[in-house]
Amino acid sequence: MIKLKFIFVGKTKESWIAEGIEHYEKMLSKFAELEFITVKDEKVTEHSSGKIVLEKEGERILKYLDKKSFSFVLDSKGKMLSTEELAEFFKEKMNQGHNDFVFITGGVLGLSPKAINSADFRLSLSKMTFPHQLVRLILLEQVYRAFSIIGGRKYHK
Repeated sequence: MIKLKFIFVGKTKESWIAEGIEHYEKMLSKFAELEFITVKDEKVTEHSSGKIVLEKEGERILKYLDKKSFSFVLDSKGKMLSTEELAEFFKEKMNQGHNDFVFITGGVLGLSPKAINSADFRLSLSKMTFPHQLVRLILLEQVYRAFSIIGGRKYHK
């Protein structure tokens, strides 16, 4: 059985995003066992050190990583893949024996260098910048679409 873990920094505050996440969670659960982890985000103020905020959030993330899982971080400097390429990437990794995948998305300030460097793959969804909470929904939809391709489902078309 495929396992997908999603690690998010901070709670999803927008109800419409939370509803979308629930929608794709139900659809994606047909393909994989799912786990969602929300780590506490640090309060960002004008007096906050961005570096310290990222380090604290990064330490919380790292506690949930398992060395046997293949991990992705969402990073604007990462590699962009088409949906078909993402599906092919999953198939390739599964053929290599991977069945446990982790996706890590950052908070308001992104991810710490330590969290980024801990990942097996840096994935970028776009050259554009999206709100960190919206990235969660886009990511889930794209992962669902990739597994639909793998499963030969009509959703992708």
